Amino acid sequence: MTARLLAFVLIGVVAVAYTLVRYARVGADLFDPAYRVTVELADAGGLFDGSEVTYRGVPIGRVESLAVAGDGARAVLRLGAGTPVQAGGLLAVVANRSGVGEQYLDLRPAGGARPYLREGDVIGRGQTRLPVATAQLLGDTDRLLSSVDPRDLETVVTELGKGLGGNGPYLRRLADAGERLLGQAESVLPETVAVLRDGETVLDAQRASGGHLRAFAGDLASLTDSLKKGRGDLAHVSGRTPRATGSVERLLNGVAPDLRPLLTHLVIGGRTAGSRVTALRQLLIGYPAAVAGAFSVVDRDGVHFGLDLDLNVPRPCTRGYERVRRRDPHDVSPRPVDPGAFCKEPRGSATGVRGARNAPAPQPPPSIPGLGKWLAGYDPATGRKG
Repeated sequence: MTARLLAFVLIGVVAVAYTLVRYARVGADLFDPAYRVTVELADAGGLFDGSEVTYRGVPIGRVESLAVAGDGARAVLRLGAGTPVQAGGLLAVVANRSGVGEQYLDLRPAGGARPYLREGDVIGRGQTRLPVATAQLLGDTDRLLSSVDPRDLETVVTELGKGLGGNGPYLRRLADAGERLLGQAESVLPETVAVLRDGETVLDAQRASGGHLRAFAGDLASLTDSLKKGRGDLAHVSGRTPRATGSVERLLNGVAPDLRPLLTHLVIGGRTAGSRVTALRQLLIGYPAAVAGAFSVVDRDGVHFGLDLDLNVPRPCTRGYERVRRRDPHDVSPRPVDPGAFCKEPRGSATGVRGARNAPAPQPPPSIPGLGKWLAGYDPATGRKG
């Protein structure tokens, strides 16, 4: 009997001690070393003594005390020493655990490692977040519902019933198609993110060229205004265009038989002039000076010129004419042409070199790149391929 009584008393003492330590937190510091941190709050937000404290969703302590501090509240947290809490960018959020309003304090770090919270640290009011008060939520909800006219709401509900009534299969297909669309969008999510990221470069380029776009828009507006003002002239021109087109067509049809030979002769003349560009260039340079000199000699008040009699400067070319007999100037009878009689002085001679062979030779046109063996230049003087 005594042994049973002793066992009962021992069990009771252990149970009471466990209850005091586990739930009443009597002597908890002896078995569970902890440190205390103070949180400054604008409002208690529904916290109470003994509210749970979590870190990354894991319970690490409780609210040891809650008191009024000036225009806010001060909560002292008792945190387990075995859980280091990152202090950098830490947020203390008062959150609701359930719909009945059971609040707890959740510590949410911004990332990184040290420093950690230590005994006596204070989490400022700027690092706290409070839930919307129940009274404020109910008041806002009441004002929202009061702002809705019951008759308008009845009209909306009635029209929705009429519009959606009997359209269940279509709505089901629409929902299924939306689900498939979301699935396909999710399958190309990396590509979509890349497009959005790279699109920033395009948008930056557009922003940089914003001035040019505005100038283009302004010029386009001016052009549009000009077209609007000249609408009558445009209508007049467009009305006469068919008649003018018919006249041009009749003109082309009339000259068509003679146009082909004309173009052929023009091509020949163009080729001839093209092979003598150097001589033509010299002519166009010297001819204006000669014409201007002639006008300076024959002026309105008389003739202005001077004579400088220089004989045989430069000496005439006689080489090549040794076997040619002089002919009386009064003899105009026909005479065969002597092809061997011409000036045989070399170019650069001090005599007055003359003759067709000393004139600038025609230049063969250059070969056209890309046409290969089909087209090539030629030398008009020899007729050979250039």
